[in-house]
Amino acid sequence: FMKKHGFLRGGYNPSLYYHPAKDIETFVHGDDFASTATAKELKWFKKQLEERFKIKTQVIGRGEGTVTEARILNRIIRCTANGWEYERDQRHAELIVKELRLEEAKSVATPGDKLKENEVDENELEATKATHYRQVAARANYLAQDRPDIMYAVKEICRDMSKPTGSSWAKLKRLGRYLVNKSRCVVYYPWQGQESIVQGYTDSDWGGCKKTGLSTSGGISQVGEHWIKSWSKTQPNITLSSAEAELVAMSKAAAEIIGICSMAKDLGYHLVGHIMADSSSALAVVAKRGAGKLRHININHLWLQEIEKRDKDPVGFG
Repeated sequence: FMKKHGFLRGGYNPSLYYHPAKDIETFVHGDDFASTATAKELKWFKKQLEERFKIKTQVIGRGEGTVTEARILNRIIRCTANGWEYERDQRHAELIVKELRLEEAKSVATPGDKLKENEVDENELEATKATHYRQVAARANYLAQDRPDIMYAVKEICRDMSKPTGSSWAKLKRLGRYLVNKSRCVVYYPWQGQESIVQGYTDSDWGGCKKTGLSTSGGISQVGEHWIKSWSKTQPNITLSSAEAELVAMSKAAAEIIGICSMAKDLGYHLVGHIMADSSSALAVVAKRGAGKLRHININHLWLQEIEKRDKDPVGFG
């Protein structure tokens, strides 16, 4: 149906469609369509859909015949005079608080905190409580996709899902207390021009996990002032230096940025990526050829050097 009406299907993501003549961008999720275009072109596309399908639709905007707020896949999209707003369904945060019976609890300022020595409890939870832990952790993991503020805390909680302990339960309750009066998180997208650069910021905490010695790769990507994606991921192997940990984090960021550039290409945009890191030693590794004196560097991460050297590289480093 989409191809018949002039749409090109995405090569990176086959759920994305772009109409080059009418500049309509669409993604399809099951039987849900979400599109962006001018009012005139959206009206045309709506007519084509109505001729083929029985549909219910809303147009979000500020013109005649539009609404200023609607739900798309349980996300709230809101158009304001100063820009767009994106909000995750707050019911999941409220359910986490309810399932942990923390409705009357005092809220805390951060979603996670390091346990003191006398607070560490490595005893495994009994079966019923462990099942409850996994249910709440899974809901938190779903919520964290659109909540950068809780990503790291939720990642640490989910690491314990196979064998949750008393300490794991304490971390989960800390997240619940944070959400007591922070069930809503609205991402604001102010009006801006046609940007052409995806800016990525990355960092790592070398050996941040005292139990395993593993580090975490963290990062965020933006187009102009707009948040696109963020991540917090435990690195798969123990790194032997901060430079190596930072290099692994940069590798993760580069992969994410290349994915965003590829997705943008499916929607008719040409973007390039810039990655910012604060490790001069890791940046130096990217700028040269080979591992040099760093014999322990995993060769898998030296592909960043190839990206840096390309004539038409999609990603630059700084």
